[in-house]
Amino acid sequence: MDYIRTIEIFIDKIVAYMVSFGPLGGFLLVFLESLLSPLPLGIIVGLNILSFGNILGFFISYLGCALGSITVFTAVRGLFKEKFKIWNAKKERPSLNKWMNKLSNIKFTTLVVIFALPVTPSVVVNVAGGLSDIGYRKYFLALLIGKPAMLLIYAYITTTFVDALKNPIIFIKVFVLIILTYVISKIIEKFVKVE
Repeated sequence: MDYIRTIEIFIDKIVAYMVSFGPLGGFLLVFLESLLSPLPLGIIVGLNILSFGNILGFFISYLGCALGSITVFTAVRGLFKEKFKIWNAKKERPSLNKWMNKLSNIKFTTLVVIFALPVTPSVVVNVAGGLSDIGYRKYFLALLIGKPAMLLIYAYITTTFVDALKNPIIFIKVFVLIILTYVISKIIEKFVKVE
């Protein structure tokens, strides 16, 4: 199939370009995605894996994603949370108060699954988390547990993109990985006080 070969050649050229910037370039791309959600995280993670190998590519992506998310959460918490509370008190928006209350009291395992889902826009979750009353410990632990599953899903799908188009079993494996992440978060929740 001609179009598949064209895609493979295009990917090879991008990988060669990524390698020329080294691991720092891959890290910065993932870090920036935490700040600018429209960047295609799945493609960036896949390129990191293809460029730097499974272990180093995954570690670069995980480090960039985790530090970027923590940076956004902490910055929003420190700079905007109190201003948001004042603004929200003046506007008296019951539906917004209801959502912020739900987020502030979200279950640990639910938060882990939100981080693990590849469709969740990380900027939205990080900003909303920073504006809420959710605890740092709960947020950071959920982030550190959930993000690897999301990154593995992205890595798996993007590095086997051509195979994924032909084989729906790949998507079943992705679903199993999300369930496994949920189970791990339940086990951790029993042994570590996160609430």
